[in-house]
Amino acid sequence: MGTRTRRGSAARFVTSPRPNTSSQLISVIIPTYNRPRLLMDRALASMFNQTIKEQEVLVIGDGTDQQTVSEMEALCAENKFVKFWNLPRYPYPEDHTERWGLYGLRALNWGLDHAKGEWIAVLGDDDEWLPEHHEILLEAAERTGADHVYGVSDTYKDGQFTGQRYGHWPPEDGAFCNGANLYRRSLGYRYDLGCWTRGRTGDADLWIRMYEDGVKFHFENQVVHRYHRNWP
Repeated sequence: MGTRTRRGSAARFVTSPRPNTSSQLISVIIPTYNRPRLLMDRALASMFNQTIKEQEVLVIGDGTDQQTVSEMEALCAENKFVKFWNLPRYPYPEDHTERWGLYGLRALNWGLDHAKGEWIAVLGDDDEWLPEHHEILLEAAERTGADHVYGVSDTYKDGQFTGQRYGHWPPEDGAFCNGANLYRRSLGYRYDLGCWTRGRTGDADLWIRMYEDGVKFHFENQVVHRYHRNWP
């Protein structure tokens, strides 16, 4: 555990109560592209299952399919704290090394621009949180005064735990998974689509810039997230 101080399926979902204040409101941002069943039955299901209900949910399509659009429109009609936009597909570079770390970054920035909560929690549309994700990380932030807190991710492949875990101190490249963290929106950071020029993915580039700028981080050594690997 470490802390760094500052230098300078949808029909089963139950509506969460909408909070009256943004001081502890968590804005959940989920970019998505052509994975409606994983989005609805895994990612969003884990969001609805959180022990802390003070959250708004912003799902942003990256030119996603009509099935996702239809299911999200129905979900938004039933749950006023869920919002959905479908942006035109971003023109990703042809080169895989440039393209890999850029997926969903414009959608994430759109979510940041429309978020109302003080805390940001990002989730992949094929990943999931443990029910205590918000509770564990928010408590750690309050206890330590950190502005960016992160925990441990278990890695799954084809529904089975691989034995691999992400989560260690300090918050360097590969230290944790985007989805195992919580950070303050008021810090004002955005995802940089030029991250590939620094040899980093967009999520790692964001937290490394924060760390280098002196943002106070804390690592909470508890599993809060399941990362479902979709590559060999």
